[in-house]
Amino acid sequence: MNFLSLLAESGGHSDAPQWWLDPHGAGLVVWTAATFAVVLMILYKLAWGPFVDALDKREEAIAGQVEASRKVRAEAEAIKQQYEAQLEGVRQEAQQIIDEGEADRKRIVQDAQAKATAEAQAIRDRAEREIGLAKQKALAEVRRDAVKVGMAIAERVIDAEVDAARHQKIVDDVLASYERA
Repeated sequence: MNFLSLLAESGGHSDAPQWWLDPHGAGLVVWTAATFAVVLMILYKLAWGPFVDALDKREEAIAGQVEASRKVRAEAEAIKQQYEAQLEGVRQEAQQIIDEGEADRKRIVQDAQAKATAEAQAIRDRAEREIGLAKQKALAEVRRDAVKVGMAIAERVIDAEVDAARHQKIVDDVLASYERA
């Protein structure tokens, strides 16, 4: 037997069950609603109030953190823009330095090319002068030697008899002696 049946039997002497104890009647709905209301009031006093207060405090803390993060983000954005402006200034200055360096490089290369061209021309001119002098000296030596050979040939020819074979031998001897010297 269940508890409700025992309660019904002990409480009254009539055969009809009482309405508030009937598990299939309106009594069950009334007791369920009353129990739910009592539990709801207890939960509201003990759990919902502190829970709602904690949620409100948490919401305020989150809102404060969101506002603080917005301020920090705005400050970071301002700093970022400042650094970007400084970076752009540095980039422009670096480009200007690079351009000046490139212009200096071109000028130095042109100066070096002009100097090298002038030096090469001076070396060429000096070499041409030296070649001309050497050529003149060589020609003068050849002339002197030719005169000496001619004189030596003439002296021998004059000293020798007028024989053609002998003349040829003298010329050959003179030329051979000249080639040895």
